[in-house]
Amino acid sequence: MRNLTKRQEDALNAISNFLNQYGVAPTHRELMEELGLRSTSSVKGLLDRLREKNYVTWQEGLPRTIKLL
Repeated sequence: MRNLTKRQEDALNAISNFLNQYGVAPTHRELMEELGLRSTSSVKGLLDRLREKNYVTWQEGLPRTIKLL
């Protein structure tokens, strides 16, 4: 994966695994717990950077809408 940090790669893998296992996207809190982060704002920052790099997208304000591109 091009120009991704380890944490960004981990986040993409966590999203992919969650989608495969449950058939829906994870919430910010579920990602926080899976990645061992301490706040949902850390998850938001990670997702924002992944969105800027065109790896994910989502519908603002709606839960479980993260999509891998």
